[in-house]
Amino acid sequence: MRGGALALVAALALSCGGPAAPGGVRPGPAETTAPAATAAATPTPSPAPTASPLVSAKGAIVLREPSSGMTVTNPVVISGDASVFEANLGWRIVTAGGSVLGEGTATATAGGPGRGTFRVEARFEPPYYGEGGFVEVFERSAKDGTITEIVRVPVSLVGSY
Repeated sequence: MRGGALALVAALALSCGGPAAPGGVRPGPAETTAPAATAAATPTPSPAPTASPLVSAKGAIVLREPSSGMTVTNPVVISGDASVFEANLGWRIVTAGGSVLGEGTATATAGGPGRGTFRVEARFEPPYYGEGGFVEVFERSAKDGTITEIVRVPVSLVGSY
């Protein structure tokens, strides 16, 4: 009987605490071995998205305003920086179909090879209904008047109706 009681105590000990830890000591209820908790990474809030400036093919004109997809009203502010001959820039506002709603010139604060900023409040004849269009800023050749650099940004034009 003594051997049966010993076997029962051993079986009970094994079922309650599992195998003994090194040194013959079993962990108590508060000492159970569990995987260590890992700290959850708290995501840092990202800054609000900002529109990237649009740059002409050769980098001579950078258009910062208006941004792509922006809804524009009359007048629209056109701004950026440029390195163009005698600081002269042209601008125009056109519908998606190509109708010119307004055009004019702007002067940068410095001419090429320097780089200057420009800003103009461009007035245009709004379409009757709102529609898609473009704001264009460009440099014309002093030699023959052809456009040598251009930035074209798609916008939504607010209608007059």
